[in-house]
Amino acid sequence: MQCKAYSSRTFNNPAAGALANIVRYLLNATDDVGNLLPSMLPSYTRTLFTYVLCALAVTLSASRAEADATVTILNRPATLTPGQQVTLNVQFTKSPTEPEKRVVVLLQLHQLPSMTQVAKVVADNGGAGYTGTGGTVPCTLTVPANASGQYCFKAWVSPWSLNRAIVTHYKSYPTDGTFTYLWSGGGYGVTQNVYYLGSLIAPKPAGNTTYCSGLAFEAFVLPANAYNATYGNTRIGNIATASQMETFRKLWYGVTDSEKLAARAIPEWGAGREITDFEEAQEGDFVQLWRWSGSGHNPLFVNWVRNGSAQITGVRYWATQNSTNGIGYNTESFGDSTGMNRNRFYIGRAAKPRDQADFDWALGTASTESQPSAVNSAVGDWHQY
Repeated sequence: MQCKAYSSRTFNNPAAGALANIVRYLLNATDDVGNLLPSMLPSYTRTLFTYVLCALAVTLSASRAEADATVTILNRPATLTPGQQVTLNVQFTKSPTEPEKRVVVLLQLHQLPSMTQVAKVVADNGGAGYTGTGGTVPCTLTVPANASGQYCFKAWVSPWSLNRAIVTHYKSYPTDGTFTYLWSGGGYGVTQNVYYLGSLIAPKPAGNTTYCSGLAFEAFVLPANAYNATYGNTRIGNIATASQMETFRKLWYGVTDSEKLAARAIPEWGAGREITDFEEAQEGDFVQLWRWSGSGHNPLFVNWVRNGSAQITGVRYWATQNSTNGIGYNTESFGDSTGMNRNRFYIGRAAKPRDQADFDWALGTASTESQPSAVNSAVGDWHQY
């Protein structure tokens, strides 16, 4: 069982930092942390060790101190007028190690000293998020008509995608052959019963067998369900019923689509977007690849393989396949007549709803609390009339 999702964070508490370094070493030592224990120990002991280590990594991640993006609120107004529309520019620069390729910007107006939120706006570039390593995003909100006193602005830059949850989830699977590969007669190809809105939508086969589209589908639905349960969302994208999820699943599995599969199902049902720029791919994206031989595969993207000139020559992915005796990591290369067909390599990314996780997962934040804006009355002093 693998868990590396939190291995690159830094910590401001010395004790936590020391412990984190130990955990980081262990998590980076192997693709399956259970392999760190002697092989003669029972499998349940190895599994328990893995869960404890992963839980410790998750706990330590909450203590991280280093921001993944620097955020600045520009052109702060010194004064405000009740009912005024105010446009501020929020500037951000992501850390070079930040994997999130698309972000959204949230801006709020808070009354001082209570910090009561009185106005807010979400800038998400028409639902697509903002790409690039940084940028300046204009945000417009309206000062309340009854405003008085002093106010400050607060801004957050947050992930657009659900990939953080998906990556954490997929790294929890064992890569030791526990779940083997079986395409013909493999049922739904999942490791467990998969439910949606209380209905069983993909039952586990009798044996511990999997195949690519089933495992990828599971690695999409399960973390999305868990995320929604945590943050109070009722559905994935526009999939409002179990029947609609079955339609979505058939697209994903290639029953009703023969080309893009997951990369079509995700945007078609409002659950995310297709990513067409290879340089924008990020870990946790869902891939449908085709080889020149005519065979295909539905893995999760891990990283690109590049040559000495930084050109993309192949891909490393997580999936289930014969070559890894089931669930594991594999690498394939692009070619002009053999290997993968670059022109038939499709990427889909799951979107994250706008909710409390925008703040919990924020890459960076900024505030003008130390330089408040004062509200001027919209009408002059009545004593002058």
